[in-house]
Amino acid sequence: MNSQTNKSEEENDKIVTLKFNYSNAKSKSKTFGEIELKYISVGDLTFFVELLDKVKNDKEFVTQVLYHQLTTPKVSFTEFNKIPDDELIEIARDFVGHEQHTFQYFRETTDTEFFTNFKKAIKTYHQKQVERLQTALGPMIELSIRVLENFNKQYASIIRQTTYIAESIGTISKVAEQFREAQLSIVESLRPAIEQCQLTARIVSEYLAPQINFWQNWVEQNREIFDTYRKLWQTFQEQYKITEQEAIQILRKYKWFITPSLPLTFIFEVVKIGRRKGNQRKAINRLFIDHFSSNNFENLEKLVDGWETNEIFKPRMKIFRDCISVMRNAKGKYNPSTIVLPTLIAQIDGIRIEFMNRNGLSFWTKDRVWKGWFKGQTPNQKLLDLANDIFLNILFQKSQPGRPLETPFTFNRHKIMHGEYLRYGRIDHTIRAFLILDFLATLSNRGGKS
Repeated sequence: MNSQTNKSEEENDKIVTLKFNYSNAKSKSKTFGEIELKYISVGDLTFFVELLDKVKNDKEFVTQVLYHQLTTPKVSFTEFNKIPDDELIEIARDFVGHEQHTFQYFRETTDTEFFTNFKKAIKTYHQKQVERLQTALGPMIELSIRVLENFNKQYASIIRQTTYIAESIGTISKVAEQFREAQLSIVESLRPAIEQCQLTARIVSEYLAPQINFWQNWVEQNREIFDTYRKLWQTFQEQYKITEQEAIQILRKYKWFITPSLPLTFIFEVVKIGRRKGNQRKAINRLFIDHFSSNNFENLEKLVDGWETNEIFKPRMKIFRDCISVMRNAKGKYNPSTIVLPTLIAQIDGIRIEFMNRNGLSFWTKDRVWKGWFKGQTPNQKLLDLANDIFLNILFQKSQPGRPLETPFTFNRHKIMHGEYLRYGRIDHTIRAFLILDFLATLSNRGGKS
């Protein structure tokens, strides 16, 4: 018993000793004074990898990376680009020291070679992740290609029938119009057949088309997976001895999830707490709450700012920023979540519907169909799939007035918006709503085609 306890403590100690920096890096320069650089998130890494192909000059690459992370001071890129080389190197060196995981392949040589070493470290990090995943997922991608080929063969006739039905509707409708002028009784006899054809076409369009689209894009989505969680998870799992299954189990137990905007190492803090004995719900809730509420909700504001360029989110940005303002200015006995949470849920609902409309579904699509479609957006991406699960099966869990939920939890769209739950005003639920919005922003930025 003692040996098992010691082993568990040792594993926790390993996590503690790692540089879990989900705080911002600090530096100084003669030109700008105090410098603050945002911690590296999954989305930031994707941006860095894109820069590798676009920017050939090493110094320019470093400048763009640092400017992308710059939170303080607020200066233009033109101003930042004028900073002397020696100051830029010192800022970059502080950043490298703070973000030790991402820069684990950085090797310090001379100042002359610093920019090259910086860029090479990020490039090597990315290549190592891709190599590991190619080994792990190569067979899966080959299998998916075979599945797609078989699917196309199997459903080719159905697709042709769908086209035929659509053309037939137009033809029958024209015939019906001619008969209406000539003989009303014949039209009446044809109407059931016309309506049946229309119904069949609608069913095919609503139920089968999304599935056809899903399979046609499934292979490509699995290739794009190299730019998401699995690219990072493989390394984390090998180095830190934390299995993906363990992380998912802890997050699911406490009804939390991770989005690409969170720090890379945040999940390991969750696992460290989850490994403790007993129920750790309060501690894990506090971890998420503190991350987003500290420094007057600074990280929450940064999360929301990341949605600015999203076409679906852009018209709603004032609403989101007003919600943050309410959170910041609530005093004393007033509970801001009572006001903010229903507002966020309404926006989640609106974004969900607009996202569906852009991808061929509608407000009237049955629950099991649109939920299945959303589920198809995160194939084989377990961490994102967990976010989808909380979105679909907790927030949008099926509800009937006066009846308890199958999975009891007060974070439920129907119970809150219909006024059945009155004690929903919890800050952890408000943070969950912001994270679900971040999850939807991630899907819509990827194009959402499935």
